Amino acid sequence: MQYIIDRWEGDYAILETEGGEMIDVPRGQIPPDAREGDVLSCQGGLYRVEEEETRARRARIEEKMRRLWADR
Repeated sequence: MQYIIDRWEGDYAILETEGGEMIDVPRGQIPPDAREGDVLSCQGGLYRVEEEETRARRARIEEKMRRLWADR
């Protein structure tokens, strides 16, 4: 399963699941270099940043924003 870091709240990362549910995960379980918008996977209770999927997701969002602003 993959998760997206939605935001940080105190000592917790708020993650969005593939089904759109929000879950709270203690910050200590998230890699220290992770940031909002990163795609994470979890295996055996260990979260890791999926670098390639994060880059692809950011590129899709940037392209959507570029097209949105270009239409104006």
